[in-house]
Amino acid sequence: MKNHGAYTFIKFARKITALLSATLILLCVSSCSYAVTRGELLADIFAKLGYAPSQNLTLPPDVYGTHTYAREIGSSLNYRLIPHEDFRPDNSVNRHEAVLLALQMMGWGFEASLYQSLTQLPDMGGSGDPVFFLAAEMRPPAPSALLTDGDTPLSDSAKAALLSWVRQCRSFVQWNVVFSYGGTDLVIYRQGVARPDEPEPANITGNPVGSGRCEPLYVAALAVRPGATDQHIAFAEPLGRGRVTPSEFALSYGAIGVVNGGFFSNNRPMGTMLLDGTHVGKPLPGRSAVGWNNGSTPVFGTGTARIGVKTPGAFVDFTRFNAPPDPNGAALYSSHVTGAAEGIASDALELVVRKGVVSERRESYASNHRTPDDGVLVTARGNSRRLLEGLRAGDAVDIQTGWLTQSFSQCENLIQAGPMLLLNGQFKTDTESFKANILDKRHPRTIMGTDGTRSFWAVIDGRNARHSRGATIEETRWVAKSLGLVSAINMDGGGSSQLIWRGLPVNVPSDGKERPLPYAILVTPKGERLARRLTPVGAAEDSEYGGAPPSSEDDDVWMDTYIPAP
Repeated sequence: MKNHGAYTFIKFARKITALLSATLILLCVSSCSYAVTRGELLADIFAKLGYAPSQNLTLPPDVYGTHTYAREIGSSLNYRLIPHEDFRPDNSVNRHEAVLLALQMMGWGFEASLYQSLTQLPDMGGSGDPVFFLAAEMRPPAPSALLTDGDTPLSDSAKAALLSWVRQCRSFVQWNVVFSYGGTDLVIYRQGVARPDEPEPANITGNPVGSGRCEPLYVAALAVRPGATDQHIAFAEPLGRGRVTPSEFALSYGAIGVVNGGFFSNNRPMGTMLLDGTHVGKPLPGRSAVGWNNGSTPVFGTGTARIGVKTPGAFVDFTRFNAPPDPNGAALYSSHVTGAAEGIASDALELVVRKGVVSERRESYASNHRTPDDGVLVTARGNSRRLLEGLRAGDAVDIQTGWLTQSFSQCENLIQAGPMLLLNGQFKTDTESFKANILDKRHPRTIMGTDGTRSFWAVIDGRNARHSRGATIEETRWVAKSLGLVSAINMDGGGSSQLIWRGLPVNVPSDGKERPLPYAILVTPKGERLARRLTPVGAAEDSEYGGAPPSSEDDDVWMDTYIPAP
């Protein structure tokens, strides 16, 4: 006779066992589908991007050399794609972390960080995930299903979709966005993924924007509406020796935007410069320039000029600006640039000129050499002194400028730089005596231009195979044209190329940090008076065209001092 109680219990136990087994299988499948780790995802992205492993791996503090993905993680750190911090390779990864890691591995870490900073500005009303915003705006965009619920663990299917997007981006990817504030538009363009293990291509020609090769390129441009803003040239030196970073200029003056300007050496501009109508730089023959008045669009031409004092019997040329005159020369000093005319020989004549009239006449040996805040200081030695000897306090002084480009006679502000990129919609190819390594090699660049209505200050990042390789002068012309500019000029470049908007650095200087500059261009609200409250920092390198090479990835690539052709 069967034991029905025992039989029933066995059947019940078998059912429970089967149910538990099925549950465990489901749990295992579910668990396994969410078992994507940070190390695994990085290795898969590394492979999809086609990176070659680097030698002599540097590993994050928490990754051992025996780890399964040590080679890929160490190579990514060597290529500076990921930060040198704990990586947590065996932790599971969520959607936010996965998309951010993909951006970093593609060389878009700066863009992700910048987007986060921009969306946190008070009037931007940032809400949501800026990493997802960026990934959604890129072309091609990341899969929309990935860009929600950032804390959700990354599933196998989501990982496959992410890797498919990364593979597409390796072939071609772009991002173009505009942020507006206070009469300015910040335009950002980025293309390409990092190419840390590839040499720079030879025979660089053509338009780099949207080209089939899609090399890493980053452009940030500040479009300025003349009716809503003013553009000033501001020097750091009147408040003490040294230079300040663009961020310090922005903070000290409360400027909406700050960008580097033309070339400089020993804290002085190289080439013609007009600052609020006062000459503060010595013209260089044959070099292009841009001039402007606040409230109007800029004008372009050659900065060649003859500047001096017209006397009844002669014309006394200024051979120096804000620097001591040579034995037979004359110099012009402005308080915009320097508070005192130091180093003047004792045999010099000094004339303080206010509103076109001599207000003081003094001998150098008995002078404090102070530059007047409301005028200029004329100093002369030798032959130049003899021609100015008859001037006394109360006499009129006729300081004249003979411009080769007549339209500059109406400008209050002007910077000589070069070469010219575009003029009235046409490419300009005059090399203006720049050397081939400056023209034909890729460097960071700064551009000043106009689309016919607005003024544009733009920077092209360079010397960085992860973020942006820079541009030749030919490529810079194409970038200017792609921005919609009809006229544009090349400004100082290299480690000096920097752009600040609303206090935020919006590009990556090639030095790896902001380079202190003796002067900068400030964009301020219309009619706002500049208040000088800078605290200058110590001395730094000259501009790219002024002498000292920057510290960059390519130590053998730097721009040397420009020597105009005789």
